[in-house]
Amino acid sequence: MMQCLLLGVLVGWGTEGRAETKSPWIAVLRTSSPEDEALARRVQGQLSDLPVVLRVSPGPAPGPSEEEQWRTAVELAGSESARVAIWFTHEPEAIGVHIAEPSTQHLFFRRIQAETPRGRLDASALAETAALVVRSAVKALEAGREVGVEVKVAEPDPPAPEPPPSAPAPTPPEPGDSWVVAVGWQATLDGASPQGQQGLQLGADWEGRWLRGRVRVLMSLPARLSDTYTRVSLSRHAAIVGLGVPLSSTKRFRVGADLGVGLAGFRRSTVVLAPEVIATPPRLTLAPHVSPELSLRWRGGRVALEASLAMDVVAGAPTLGYQRGEEFIPRNRLWVTQPRVGLAILAGSP
Repeated sequence: MMQCLLLGVLVGWGTEGRAETKSPWIAVLRTSSPEDEALARRVQGQLSDLPVVLRVSPGPAPGPSEEEQWRTAVELAGSESARVAIWFTHEPEAIGVHIAEPSTQHLFFRRIQAETPRGRLDASALAETAALVVRSAVKALEAGREVGVEVKVAEPDPPAPEPPPSAPAPTPPEPGDSWVVAVGWQATLDGASPQGQQGLQLGADWEGRWLRGRVRVLMSLPARLSDTYTRVSLSRHAAIVGLGVPLSSTKRFRVGADLGVGLAGFRRSTVVLAPEVIATPPRLTLAPHVSPELSLRWRGGRVALEASLAMDVVAGAPTLGYQRGEEFIPRNRLWVTQPRVGLAILAGSP
């Protein structure tokens, strides 16, 4: 019976002892100088009987400001999976002890002066006192107490809201099919009229992106051709259809080339100035022609101004003259190649 009771007491005592055994936790100490390394050895000795694993981490000292020190301590503890981070600061007559516990956001600081009311501490005593301060703070943490003061961690500024995406600039519409009308002036050098054949031009254009179709009607005022025997009134009219392409085109300017075919009508009437000449009745002579043309246009909104230079190659241009018996005497020979210039206002879709 006594053996069973003694066995139960021993088992219970062993179980209680195992329950009170705590797992060791990690403390990391940053060393940045030979003085720190000497202090690390003293701290290691002071913590040898405590359930604490001290890891020494050589590296640069935490920054001078409190924010930099706390940030460095948090990073140091995280890199070693440590509960606390320890470091020292050195002054000519003092040692500063820093212990940071990131999980509770507490920072312990103690400044140890060489001069004390009991006298002056030498370097060894000063270092040993610093190691004892570390031991005291670690024992308090081991007992479940908080040491130091709470650090107010500044919340990071929230990221600035991204500006809403700006609406894309409206893309100007591609030029499409459009119709325009043309009204203007034109003049043709026919080789007979000193001032050329001048008059009105009317037209309509169909314009696509790469092609233009054109219709033109030309009407000239009569030109007076006089000599000793007769006075001839000559006018030139024409109808032209053609196709053109832009050689260069912008929103404001367009340079184009066109090729047209048409039919010219030369209308003449004669007044006799000498009795020996017999006047011919009024006559209209038709002659086909081909017209290569260059144009330059400037546009402002829905109205444009266009200048053109063409060369009408006329097949069957008439020759003016007299009839004496069986003989025909030439008076004016119209040119086969007749230069033509024009200036017109175009109105319609841009």
